[in-house]
Amino acid sequence: MRKVLVTQGKGGGPKTATVRNLAVAAAVAGQRVATLDTDPQGSLTYWHSRRPQEATPIEADQVPLPRIVGTPVPIAGIDLLIIDTPTAVEFFPEATAILFDCADMVLVPVRPGPEDLVSMEGTMPYIRSRRRPTRLLLSQTTRSRDTAEARERIRDFGAVVPVEIPHLQEVPRTFTLGLGTAEISGTRTGPLFADLWTYIAAELGTTP
Repeated sequence: MRKVLVTQGKGGGPKTATVRNLAVAAAVAGQRVATLDTDPQGSLTYWHSRRPQEATPIEADQVPLPRIVGTPVPIAGIDLLIIDTPTAVEFFPEATAILFDCADMVLVPVRPGPEDLVSMEGTMPYIRSRRRPTRLLLSQTTRSRDTAEARERIRDFGAVVPVEIPHLQEVPRTFTLGLGTAEISGTRTGPLFADLWTYIAAELGTTP
């Protein structure tokens, strides 16, 4: 069972949206997927509870970060576990270290904008210290100077995913539907999340 940890340094970012849409894209591509919600707010758990019965199967579990005491054990029949984290992971160093150290990849969504970039500058030293394969995902992009500047700056933080997720309302609108945009015909971001999964699968050495 491969494990992808999704984390970021600043609140209000596209972390949970990335988790649920990546999970859907992988599941639609034929992976047997589970998610682990470690955010006490439980947004990912709420989304999963809204999934239609006929939707592509995705298993889900919720363990708030303060209660993480050991590496997530392999789940029978599951190929991929995607782990969502709260923002303030620094308040739970032992649990956070467990999740980082078990991850096959750490995926860091980054929004364009000076506040997010400054936050990333403060977060990346810790992420690097865990010595796990890490990829940065530029998300909620627009046709703006902020996005152009972010595109240049995040290369200084580490390896960047060659896919960008634009800031479109179709992403938050799927939240209460319990869906991902890769499940909805005609969305712009659905194919992009599919491309994101294809890239991550190749990096993990697994079949997309």
